[in-house]
Formats: sequence, C-alpha cells, structure tokens
Amino acid sequence: MPDHQPPPTPANDYRAQVLLASRNLFQQRLRKMVSDAGGNIAGCLDGFSYAVANAHDVLVAAEPLDGFDQAASLTASRLTLMGDDDLEVGIRLHEIASHLRDAGGRALWRSRSLYLTLLERSTMGPDDNPVGPEAICEGLAAICAQYDGDTEQTFTVLDRIEDLLCQGLPALYDEINDLLTKLGVEPALAHYPGVTVAAPARTAGEQASRSDQIASNALLLLQDVLRHRSGLPPAPVGDHFAADGQAPSVNHELDGTATLMLENLLARLTALELHSASAAAAAGENQSSAPAPRPLKSSDLDLPLGRSETLTLDTMALIFEAIFESADLPDTVKEIIGRLQIPLLKLAIVDRSLFSNSEHPARLLINRMARAAVGLPRDASRDEPLCKRIAGAVTTLHNSQEGGDDALGKALTELEALIGERDQAVREAAAGHIRLVVAYEQGITAERAAEDWLRASLARTSSPEIATFLERYWLRVMAAAAQAGGTDGTRWQQDSATGGELIWSVQPKQTTEERKHLASLASPLIKRIGMGLDEIGISRAERLPFLNRLFDLQTSALRGQAPDGSRPAGMTRRHSGPRGDPAAKSAGRILESEALQVHYLAMPDEQEHAARARASSGWQVGDWLRFSLPEQEQEPLCGLCCWQSPSSPTVVLFNPAWGYAVALPSALLDQQMRAGRAQVVSGLATFDSATERALRLLT
Repeated sequence: MPDHQPPPTPANDYRAQVLLASRNLFQQRLRKMVSDAGGNIAGCLDGFSYAVANAHDVLVAAEPLDGFDQAASLTASRLTLMGDDDLEVGIRLHEIASHLRDAGGRALWRSRSLYLTLLERSTMGPDDNPVGPEAICEGLAAICAQYDGDTEQTFTVLDRIEDLLCQGLPALYDEINDLLTKLGVEPALAHYPGVTVAAPARTAGEQASRSDQIASNALLLLQDVLRHRSGLPPAPVGDHFAADGQAPSVNHELDGTATLMLENLLARLTALELHSASAAAAAGENQSSAPAPRPLKSSDLDLPLGRSETLTLDTMALIFEAIFESADLPDTVKEIIGRLQIPLLKLAIVDRSLFSNSEHPARLLINRMARAAVGLPRDASRDEPLCKRIAGAVTTLHNSQEGGDDALGKALTELEALIGERDQAVREAAAGHIRLVVAYEQGITAERAAEDWLRASLARTSSPEIATFLERYWLRVMAAAAQAGGTDGTRWQQDSATGGELIWSVQPKQTTEERKHLASLASPLIKRIGMGLDEIGISRAERLPFLNRLFDLQTSALRGQAPDGSRPAGMTRRHSGPRGDPAAKSAGRILESEALQVHYLAMPDEQEHAARARASSGWQVGDWLRFSLPEQEQEPLCGLCCWQSPSSPTVVLFNPAWGYAVALPSALLDQQMRAGRAQVVSGLATFDSATERALRLLT
C-alpha cells in the first residue's frame, strides 16, 4: 500500500508546506520505530504508515468541535469496523494510547500547543493532536487488522511496539517541535479557558527563545497562564530567567518605589512567618487543634495585580495547594512542608531562577522531604521518629538562615542522610522475612526435584508395595536431601541410590550372581532405609509393616518369583503435598516463623510465563513501589523493594508499618505497572508533580 498522500496544495501555501513537513517526519520516524519490533510485521508497515498519515490529515482537517466529539470521531470509526473478536484488541489500543500519552510528557504537550497555532484554533482536545497517540493507534489498528496471528500473538507484537514507542516518542516530539519552531510556529496559549492571546511581533530568534523557555518548563507555563488570566501581557523575552539560568539583574536604584515596596512585602512575609511559627508551636501541644495547612495567596496580603511579586505569590500558592491536596503524603508531613511556604516565597521573589532551574535547591528540598516520607501511613503522628527528623531539617533551615550559613545545603544533606539510613534500616528489618521466603522456595524446589525423581523411579517398578513406599515416605526423604545439599549433594546421591537398590531388590533374580548380590545387599539396604526414615521422623512402629513385607518380597525375589501384588495394611498411596498443588500455588499462602510473617503470592505457571513475556522493567531493587494485592479490596500498599531472587521470579517488598512482608512474582508486579495499578513512588519529584497537577487543574 503506498504512503498516504494529502490533497495537493498550492506551492505558496506556507502553512500547508509546514504541515506536510511535520507529517512526513512523524510518519517516517514512527515507521522506523515500529519496524524494529520484528515479529514478521514487515508486510504491515505500509498499512501502518498510510493509517498514521491519514489520521494526521483527518485531525488537521477536522472542524474545531469540543474534545469529546473529535476524539469520538476517530475511535468510533475504528471500533465500528471491528467484530466482537476484535473488541479486546480495541481495548488494548485504548490502553496503549494512554501509555503513549504519558510517555510523550511535556514534549507531546508542546506539540499540541504548536499545532494550535499552526491550525489557528482556539481549542484542541488531548486526542485531537494530529501527531498525538490517537493518530499512532490508528496505525496500530491497521497492523492488527493485517497481522497474520491469533490474539495472543498480536498482543505480543503490540507489547514490543509499545515499548519501542514509549522509549522513542519523547525524542520524536522534540524533533517535531524543533522543526515547527524553526519554521516560525510559536506555542499557543489560546487553548486555556478564557484566554485569548495576540502574540506581539518578535524576531525568529526571540520567538524560539521564548518558546523553548516556556514549553520546556511547566512552572514557567503555569506563570504564563496566570499572567494571561490576569489580563497581563506576555513576559518579555528573557524576563523569566537569564541565559545562564540565573535571575536577570535589576537596577533598583532606577525605581526606588519598587525597591521600597519589595522590602515592605518581604518584611510582611517575615512577620507572618514568625506568627505562623508561634501558632505551630502552640498547636504542637495539642495535635487535634492544628489547622490544616492552606496556601498563602496574593489576596491574603492585598497585593495589587500586575506586579511580578503578586504573580510569584499566586504561582507558589497553586503549587502548595496541590501538595496539600495530595493523597500521597501524610497530613503531618504536609504540615511540615507547609512551614516552608513563606521561606520559599521570599526566596522566589528575590531569586527567580527557582522557576527556571529544575535542580534548584529549594525545589529539591521539597522533593527530598516527600521522598523521606514515602511509605509512611497517612495517619502518621508528629511523634513518629521519621516525622520528627523531617521536621528537624526545617528547623535546621530556619536556624541556618538566622546564622547566614548555607541553609538549603545543610537541610538537603540531613534529608539525604535520613533517606539512606531509613532505606537501609528497612532492608535490614526485611532480612528475616527474606530468609523465610528463601527457605520456602528452597523447599518448593526440593519437592519438585523429588517429584521428578519419583516419576522416574515409579516407571522402573511393577511392585505396588514399593511404589506406595516411595510415594509415601521416600519422596519426603529425597525432598529433605535436596533441600539439605541440592541434587548434586552427597546425601541426594546416596538416598537416590538407596531408592534404586530398593526397587531392584524385589525384582526376580534369575542368576546366581544376582542372588549373591541381593544376599549381601539386603542387610545394609535395610540399615540405609532406616537412616532415611529417621531423617523424616518416621517411627519404628510405623515403618515395621513395610519392612516385614520387604523381607517377604526379597525372599520371593531370591526364588525368582514375581511379587503377588498384595498391599500391606495401612500402606495406601499418597500423592504430593500442598506445595506441589497448582491451585494452592496460585491462591498464595501465609509464611510464618516466630514473629515473622510473609504474604506469599504466586501466579499459575502458564499465566506467569505469559506475563513475563510481556514484562517491562520499570522498577528495580531499592525502589519504593505502590502496588495492590490481587483480589483484595484494600488500599494500595507502599513498600520498599528489598530483594529479588536470583533463581526464581520472586520479589520481596516490605514496610515496617505493615507488620509483614509481601513476596510476589516480578511478572505480577510488571503486569500492574503496565496497567497503571503500580508505580515507582521513590523517584517522583513532588514539587514538579504538584506544578503539573496545578497546571492541569487550572487549564
């Protein structure tokens, strides 16, 4: 199938030429990414490219309806062509679109803003971006329609493609954005409700500089939205921050009134900070009376609109409001972070690089405080040692400010040490639980080895008495030997040889040499059988019926007679124990030893193999993860990934607040990560996340 060709456009239609260049870049880079997935999809690539380009052009030509209507147009048209058997594929494509949107991040957001300007629209839903995930999924739908494989094989191919796209999309969107910017397209702010922007004339260099500054930094974008909502003109190029990332210099001698107003504002903030500290100290004596933290806004200080300080105050207020409303932090930690609101406001007013520099120590301080609190229960009290140490970092900050030291540096150092010490303490506390899991899994491995040995041994005997003895007793002897020293150990070799000699000893002996060998073997064999039964705690009274019967069987063997097939009283066949039962395995179990407890979860073997085949590694040992226990209607758990077995898929997560550890297959964890039900929370940048959340709510 040839590549989709857009309708012919006049050579002098500059916008059409820009759209064509962007579409071709989008189409070609995607085709290259998808082709790397392999899986015999070469024959589907033309259909993929055609569908992507067609979706791009459909979205470009679409009437500017509301976001829902536009999203429904492509999705509904695709789903109406699907039969019932393809509905599962459609659901999977919807999931992929969501994952691609997350992977695209800010670069995808910026491309949408650039296309708003390019298409001269006032609104654009997230699914209406001509280079967005919706267009990509149209191409994936074409692959699914043409791919020669069943649903499971199709999903495997989709999983590989999704991984490649998630890795490559940020760079692709950066490339598209650079192309559009170089061609003179500027990010639009007109898609924010109630905002209509008439961009002032700028040179190409000024346009690109401002576009890069705003679009690459959600905090600056948040400020620009607030600026336009307040009816203020866009900030001049360079007003956000200087080329070196520092705040631009200001000559306050030229504006004495501004300097006086700034000093007055800082003095009011300092007085308010002292008052808040006194109120917090008083509330500390009675925790129930402590008010919930609230953001400080410019209206609280009656600041006039139009000043940069007012904008700074309201920007920080939105960020702290998002932090205070976060469900990830205990209220106690929110209150501690709230104590930094005024110090950070004062800092942001005099040091505007806080908004441009994502590695600014003040922003890192918020992130480290939230990181130190990861895994704390939501009702953690102020007396919790961890909360006290987090609060201690704030105290260090205040004290250092008064002494003129490197306040932020000291506080960050304290928090880094706290994070390291806490993670190490959790790992040490999990050591006993890990040993419990190791012992249990060694037992499972040993039983599987013993079961394999038993199956091979039963194939070599026709005696029901010997078969029953091996199943009921010697299977346990072999499992104990495997757990003690492995299948290469001396004990395993000796007990395996004893079992083999037992089988041989009751078979009819036809030659003199065989009879002589059995006569010499019988006594030491009985002794070694007794030693094995001693190892598993079988009493002499319980083993006596079999030993008596064994004497009769060996006597018959010496005479060349086959066994009569009778079974001694009390010797019924017994199958393997619950560890080997697949139903018991999939249901999970509680492992206990003294005061230790582990919730051990597993997946049926066939599901585990399928899940591992689609696994995506988004976590590692040492991460704090939020995840869910399957088939349990409780809130997600947050624990530290303390250990991953080198010989099995098992991962152990632990949080001292639980009172137990959780052991589960890595494939199950990956499955939840892919479905969005699990998340690495120790890597989250709380300040930046709050900024993006505030921006989403505002827009």
